[in-house]
Amino acid sequence: MSLRDAEPLDGRPLPPLEGDAPFQCEQLLDWHDRRFLLKPGHPELVAIHDGEKPTIPQLENLTGARKWWFEHPDWMDFLEEDNAGHEDKLLERSLYMDHWADYITPGCRVMDLGGGIGRFSQWCLNLGCEVELVDPDLRSLWAAVKHAGGRKGRFDVHWTTGARLPNIEPVDVVIAAEVLCYVPDPLVVMDQIRSVLRPGGVMLSSVEARYGWAMGPDVAEGTLNALFGDGIVHVSDDRWVQTYSKEAFHALFDGFDVDWIRPSHYVMSGPFEAAAGLVDEDTIREMEKKLAADPVTAPLNRAWMAAARRHG
Repeated sequence: MSLRDAEPLDGRPLPPLEGDAPFQCEQLLDWHDRRFLLKPGHPELVAIHDGEKPTIPQLENLTGARKWWFEHPDWMDFLEEDNAGHEDKLLERSLYMDHWADYITPGCRVMDLGGGIGRFSQWCLNLGCEVELVDPDLRSLWAAVKHAGGRKGRFDVHWTTGARLPNIEPVDVVIAAEVLCYVPDPLVVMDQIRSVLRPGGVMLSSVEARYGWAMGPDVAEGTLNALFGDGIVHVSDDRWVQTYSKEAFHALFDGFDVDWIRPSHYVMSGPFEAAAGLVDEDTIREMEKKLAADPVTAPLNRAWMAAARRHG
């Protein structure tokens, strides 16, 4: 599943990679905009990548991602400075890092689980970290390699799901931002995370919150009943999301010591986006604090964030 085993899709040889994985990002400059195939860690990934319908609804998020890569690639590759969503996505990352940055030390080993095009990987690589990015969407991995090129750290990618993580050296940190809400069995994924995280290592995670998603600007029509049922938002061939209460999220962390679980209202893309308007980063941070402190708005957070340490 490593870049070491990648095969070109255009018939041209891929640039050679020297040394052990993860690879120096300087080498990845030669991989800019190259399309490659990796050995998949899940048997359905090739078929879904080629346009076939998945056998379980939880994988329909990949169907939706494929559609958007073809119809709106500028939204998908938001790390390009002139693409749609660039500023908002980096601002969201900044709000996460207000809570998570102290856990990520320069040069440490990081797994970016469900890392997509590398929003968090990019931040870690700039610190000189060794980053192993895992994602089930191959097109996102192509973009992630492009954005890693020339950065300070070391990087590798793996085409698989959280239920089948690669066999790699233990990592110090696992980032699982907006991941556990999209998988068939989060407890299986948590077992896999424990297997790659060193004792005492940190898991930084977030999930969609139970109620705030229903008021977001990107909410899907006809999904209101998820508020009153099992919290699952399912739109065929587009998305499948398990929303969480704070208690349900906390229950996933068996085998971990939870440092904290906190709400995020996602002012720039959550339920209060229209009311907030276009404001600067410092103002957004103040709004986040006020929304979390007010007894009426506090339960309407868009996401839950957590930091937890694996038992030694």
